[in-house]
Amino acid sequence: MITKFFEQLAAFLTNIIAPNSNALDFDEYLLKNAFQQLSKIGGLKLLIPESLGGLGGGRADWIEYNMQMAKYSGALLFLQAQHQYAISQLLKLPANQTIQTLLKSVAESNESFGIALAAKRQLLHVQRKNNGFIVSGKIIWVTGLHYLRSILLSFDLDEKIYYTLLPFQYLPENKSLSISPKIETAAFNSTNTVSITLENYFVIDDEIITSHLFQEKNPMEHPAVYNFAGAAKALLELASKGKYHNYELAKQHYQYLIQEWNNFYIKITENVSCPFTLRAQGQQLAEHCLTFARMVCGAESLLATHPINRIGREIWQYSIAGYSEDQLKAYLETKLNYNFLIR
Repeated sequence: MITKFFEQLAAFLTNIIAPNSNALDFDEYLLKNAFQQLSKIGGLKLLIPESLGGLGGGRADWIEYNMQMAKYSGALLFLQAQHQYAISQLLKLPANQTIQTLLKSVAESNESFGIALAAKRQLLHVQRKNNGFIVSGKIIWVTGLHYLRSILLSFDLDEKIYYTLLPFQYLPENKSLSISPKIETAAFNSTNTVSITLENYFVIDDEIITSHLFQEKNPMEHPAVYNFAGAAKALLELASKGKYHNYELAKQHYQYLIQEWNNFYIKITENVSCPFTLRAQGQQLAEHCLTFARMVCGAESLLATHPINRIGREIWQYSIAGYSEDQLKAYLETKLNYNFLIR
């Protein structure tokens, strides 16, 4: 089943997405149509167990999926990643019938989710009241308005973390949940990023998907790692066709970057590095490939429609999404080490 999906995905990306790659970053109408077509071929079912009607698949399939998508449209990938990351989090939560039913519903109806994991981030004030919770606060940088139906939200109280779904397309009639106007962004303006404000928003006990005691965990790998690998590979393909690629020094550097990419891909698949370090290495590799591609493509890279410029914006977006002080530290430390892959 998953093999057939990847065949359909390749055809979809080549025939439908490639001709509109630049426009998708800024045209909501085109992106919405692309997202709908992606869902029709099963794009929202990846990682959901086959027993629940999904495509199944694991981390290796997720890596392959993101790498393919990164080549053609960062906007579509970034939008879809909100859903895919929410699904991955649901699969990590303590299993219960509610989660199983929810995942089955996604597979059957192509219902899409966003993600807002606010627990332990001091964004929300939560009080227990009767048969539920009163939640107040503001969650910034929520992506996918007009695309995603719900948002997977986490909040914490008394060392326990709770998960529920917030409506994102069809808002409640009361004023306890409000959504800001779209935040204008430089990279993927079509993905509709907003802020959500909760004012004494009441979550009843029956709306809690699951809960668990808070436990310190190792930092999670961010999917941007896969996106950097996909962007770097796409840039090397563009560089191989550049006007100045046949210069001897250019050919030597191209082979060096190919080796760097292979080393990085091995690191991804082995999954043994610190997630912050791995993401920082991926970001630096992608930026290095971007600079090289611009050099060997020459003046044509100045054209507004040249794919180098689109991929450059995407690298910028991947670098900042899901940002933290720990990630910044890893970025800065990696910048000081120019031979971070071949050691």
